This record gives sequence, structure tokens and C-alpha cells, in this order.
Amino acid sequence: MNLRNPSAVYELHQRYIEAGSDAILTNTFSANPLNISNKLLKKVLQAGADLAVRAAKARVIVLGDVGPIGELIKPYGEVDFEDVLKTFKKIFYILHLSGIKRFMIETFTSIIEAKAAFLAAKNFTDDIFVSLSLQDNGRTVFGEPPESIAITFSALGARAVGINCTTPETAIEAIERMSKVTRLPLLIKPNAGKVKIDKNRIYHTYSDIQMARFFKKFVRAGANIIGGCCGTGSEYIRRIARHRVQPGPRKYQDRFYLASPHQILGVKNEDVIIVGERLNPSGRKKVKEQLLNDNYSIFGEEARLQEKAGAHCLDVNAFVIEKDELTTMKKAVFEVIKHTHLPLFIDTQNFDVAEKILSFYPGVGVYNSIPARRKELLRWLPLVKKYGFKAVISLIGKRIPRTCEERIANLKLALGVARELNFPAQDLIFDPLVFSSATEPSQVLYTLQAVEKINQLGLKTILGISNVSFGLPGRSLLNAQLVGAAIRSGTTFLILNPLSEPVMNAVASARALFRAKTSDWISQFSSRSAPSVRVESKTPVPLDLVSAIVRGNKKSGVEQAKNLLNSGIKPQQLIDDYIARALKTVGDYYETGRYFIPDLLRSASVAKAILQILKKYLPKKQKKGRIVLATVKGDIHDIGKNIAGMIFESAGYYVIDLGKDVPAEKIIRAVKKYQPDVVGLSALLTTTMPEMENVIKRLREHKLNVKVIIGGPNVSSAYAHKIGAYAAVRNVLDGLKLLKEK
Repeated sequence: MNLRNPSAVYELHQRYIEAGSDAILTNTFSANPLNISNKLLKKVLQAGADLAVRAAKARVIVLGDVGPIGELIKPYGEVDFEDVLKTFKKIFYILHLSGIKRFMIETFTSIIEAKAAFLAAKNFTDDIFVSLSLQDNGRTVFGEPPESIAITFSALGARAVGINCTTPETAIEAIERMSKVTRLPLLIKPNAGKVKIDKNRIYHTYSDIQMARFFKKFVRAGANIIGGCCGTGSEYIRRIARHRVQPGPRKYQDRFYLASPHQILGVKNEDVIIVGERLNPSGRKKVKEQLLNDNYSIFGEEARLQEKAGAHCLDVNAFVIEKDELTTMKKAVFEVIKHTHLPLFIDTQNFDVAEKILSFYPGVGVYNSIPARRKELLRWLPLVKKYGFKAVISLIGKRIPRTCEERIANLKLALGVARELNFPAQDLIFDPLVFSSATEPSQVLYTLQAVEKINQLGLKTILGISNVSFGLPGRSLLNAQLVGAAIRSGTTFLILNPLSEPVMNAVASARALFRAKTSDWISQFSSRSAPSVRVESKTPVPLDLVSAIVRGNKKSGVEQAKNLLNSGIKPQQLIDDYIARALKTVGDYYETGRYFIPDLLRSASVAKAILQILKKYLPKKQKKGRIVLATVKGDIHDIGKNIAGMIFESAGYYVIDLGKDVPAEKIIRAVKKYQPDVVGLSALLTTTMPEMENVIKRLREHKLNVKVIIGGPNVSSAYAHKIGAYAAVRNVLDGLKLLKEK
């Protein structure tokens, strides 16, 4: 449109400006190298920028609009974060050269891709507005809650953060939740309700007039920036632009916030936060052996065990001298992200490794750790701040401190450097150092004295509990004693083994006695005959095959499948009785909101690995069926279709994926060539849904009576009937059920 019909784009900009807009967006939302050839991309972006700037005439703000490229990034897919970062950097570079000084990053469905776009934009401006899209359940398709989104992009330095391309009701609730965890201006840009389809037309629930009636609710929720997304028009803007009001006071809760892709952790100084220590090869022989054998599943297994045992965060270290640390650390962190909901402490002393991990981590974690020396602080703190992380400051100076006073002197030096760099003191955690009682018996008291003094300053502390017992017998008992003393002294974070029963009992006891958590103690132990914390065994209990698939444990799943084959179970029976049953459970979890896209992908990867083993036992004709998948012409949103392909393959179907923006002619050729049982067509946009009807019409013209299933968030059975499709499905699990019934 920017090149073929620029006057239409220009006139649309003018219509919104005349309606009272304070800002307009360039017509560049889906302009990226995956959708537009390199030959045309620069021209499209430049034209989009020029049209908006000319229409604005300096009367309104122009925001360069950039949407997702739709790739599944590691650890969820196979695309590298760095490659996506480069793609976005190219887009922002062209827009910047075209005179655009502010950017709007919108309609993203995962924090990790939005972070790649944000970091790319940061090369050209600090004026970056970030907006993600939520499902009706109030989370992204990757299961990310609005609080994680708000905390992550607040820490990164966004100008505003918010929600778009979501129903008004869901967006209002999300903004209310965001307002409690960030001081940033909040942006709300909802759709005009849901898409409705009847025999004659496709439309949205609300008209512009009805949408404008949500204005007061948007303001009460805490929104500072208000606009409209799919289904809204200039009349909506005209009606809300009449009002100029200030949002009401927020219920902001001032905390030290950490965020994983799935949950947040708000920390007050008086809290006791357990950081699981078991993901570290230097302290655990088993972890080191697995790393040397390139087996990273132990990181996922141990992460799950520690989370279940009561850890609030996990420390991840993957350094072994024999291996490249960047490779080991990336793979270790990928496994942990896939298998736990907890925020992470990234434990490495390699600057390049730290930068790579901190750059892609989809949340706010802690870098562990920086020594309290000026040179190191000046180097490391800007890196930590750039990627929105917190930092542990180890109170080791030019020499190892021997007294409490030396530790406090090192702390003051660190605070001074942090002030110079404008790094908030409240984002620092101080480690007064725990030494082994075997070699430094007097140091424990100095460490605890330092904790008390730091606590009095209103700052946070952390102690590596297990260091105290290094080289001694009865380690868990000594560790438990230090836990009690540390909590009494005011320590905020404890790095320890959450699978140790004596240690976890000590945590519960000390919290009850010294942190006024008696009610927690009562609820924990009132129903038990003896006061002992139940901790899962250090050795994971073997999973049956169904459980292994449901939990996404590839190592256990493959082993169980081999055992079943060796015991005489037929391959087809294994597929029908185990894989199918597991995927049904996964589907049920997904429908009830217990599982999200990452969980589906994890389970699918296990099923796929098992099917690879079964391939040699199954004749080709025993494949469940052939499916041709395509996102129709004009639509470039294919994450849902890609996930569907993975799930269908993991369930035993042969999938031919034609990609996105696929013309009808290509689909017809594929049907003739592969003779599939089903054609699956996807479309996210209401504007591209009519192309589904065109494809079906063309298939029938070529006498191809294959069953066509349509998919996407806006399709319905009524629309499927109208265009001659076999059925409509809203998500991949519905599609899988339909295939089994077919």
C-alpha cells in the first residue's frame, strides 16, 4: 500500500489526525525481511515513514510501528536470538534513517521476541513503547502474565508498556495488574471486542461508539496512552479524544522485583528467599559428568526438583574447564527456562558469556556476582543495567576481607561506583562472604555482623550457606545452623540446597521465630505428627512413559519407550496407548490454563523423539495420515501453524508445511503431489480470512475434494460452513481431536 496506493495511506493518517490523535503509527507493522524481499523492504519502510511524517506536519507524534516477525526463538524454537536481533536492527535502522525518532513495538506474543525488538530499537533511541497481545486467559500464548511483561520492560528502560490486540475486558484487567508493579506510563490499545461471523459478513463485537464507552474504565485501570487496534476506526478516536483526564492514583507496590516468563517475585528486605544451588558442576560431580557428556537434561530435572522443594529462584552455573562456557551456559539456561517457572541467578565470571545470557533471558534475573573493586564494577554494572538485571556484589576487595569493618568499607566503595553509574542501590544484593569453618572458623561471626549492619542500612544481603561446611562431615547439620543464624541476622537471600531436609526445616523454624511467620509454621506442620519438611528425593523417581511426555522429560521418555519395546509392546500400541494418551492429557491441561505453548512444545519434542525411534519399526503406510498446512496468502502470522505442525508430527502424522503467505496455486500443487487426507489453512487476520474461501473454491474447481480444516483465533463453525470447509478449530489441540475423530 505504501508503494502502490500511497494516497490511501496518507488520507488514513489525516483522518486519524483530524479525529484528535496525539500520535500516529507508520504503516510498517509487518514490513520485515521474512515478508518482503530485500529489494523492496527499504522502499516500503521509507515510504511508510515519509507518508506518516508528511501527514503529521509536526502537529502530532509519529511512532515507527514494528510488529513480530513470528519466529519461534530458542529455547522454544530453533531460531537464534542473535539472528532475530539482527533482523529487527535492520528494520529500525531503515526507519531511523527515514527520520523516525520514536518506535512502537506492538502485538508481540512472547517476551523473548519483544526483548529482541526492544534491544534492536535501543541502538537508535530511548523513546520505545512496548505492547504485547494477550489471550482471553490474561496471558500471552507463551503463558506470560502482564506483571512479567511490565517488570521486564520497566527494567529495560521502555518509555511505556502495555497491551494491544486483545479484548477491552482482558486488556483492562491486565493494565490494572501492571499498574501494581511498574511506575511506567501504561498503554492500552484493544480490539473492538471479538470477531463475529455470520453468513454475510465478518465484524467485531463493538462499534466505535460502543468502544468509546470503555474510556473511563481504561483510565480507572491506570492507562495513560489509549488507542484502538483491530476493528476500531477514526470515529472511536474522535469520541475518546474529547476527554482530557488524568488517571487515578495507582496501587503501586514498591518492591525488588524479579520476573521469569511465567511468574514474578516481589522481595522485601524482611523476606527470606531461597536460591537453589544444585545447578553447578563445581559442587556436584553428577552435574559435571553430564555436562562433559553433552547431556543437559539434568538441568531441567534438577530445576524441577528444586522448585518443587521450595526454592524461589535458581542459581545456574555451567562452567567446566574442558568445554566452551558460552555453549554450556546457553544450553543449560535453555533447559532450565523450559522446565521451571522460577527466576534465575546467572552465575558466570565470563563477560561475553554473561552478555549473551542476559541479553536473551525473557525476564528480570540476577547476575552473580561482581567483586567490590572499582575496575570490575565500572565494567560489569553497565552491562547488568543494559539488560534489566539485578546484581550480586561480592564484598571482596583488593584482598579477602577479614573483619566486618573491611566488608562494610568494600560495600561503601560499591555504592559509590553505583551512584556514579546511576545504578539503583535497591537493585543490588550484597554478599558478605561465607568461608569454610574448617579453615576460617572465626569468619562466620564477622560475616553475620556484616549482615546485621547492611540490613540496618536498608540493603539486601545474600549468603552461600553450603560454603560454611566445605571439607567437613555432617554438612547438612552445619548448614542448618548457619541458616538459623543468617535469618536471625537479617539475610534476605540464601543460596542453599532445598532438597536438604535439615536445612529446609531450619528455614521454616527461623522464619517463624525471627520473621514473624508463625502462621506459616502452623499451616505447614499442624497436620503432621512430626515437624519435618518433606523434601523430594535427590534421585528422581522413574517416570512412566505418559508422565514423561506430559512433563516434557525427553531423557526419561526415550528410556521408557525403549524399555517398553524391549518388553514386547508393539510400536503401534505404544503410539496409541501411551503417546496419544499423554497428548490428550497435555491438551486438557492447555484447555484449563495449566499448560501454555512452551509446555506443549516441550511435550511434543518428547513425543517426536520417541517417534524417531519407532520409525524403523513402522511401515510408511502405518502413518496416521498426511496433512498439508499453510497460512493463506496475505497473512504472515504463522506461529500457531508452526506449533500445530510440531504437535501433529509428534502424534504420528506426516506433515507437509508450505509456510506463510501461501498463494492458492501453491496449495493446489501440493495437494496434487502429496494427496493429503487433510489440508489445514490458518489465518490470524480478519482481512485474510476471505482467502480461505478462495483456496477452497479453487480446490473444488480442480476437482480436489480433500477435507479442509480452517484454524485461527477468529474462525468459527458458522464460517467454516459458509465457505465449504470441513470444520474450524481455534487451537492446535482442537485440531488434534478432530483428526482423531476423522
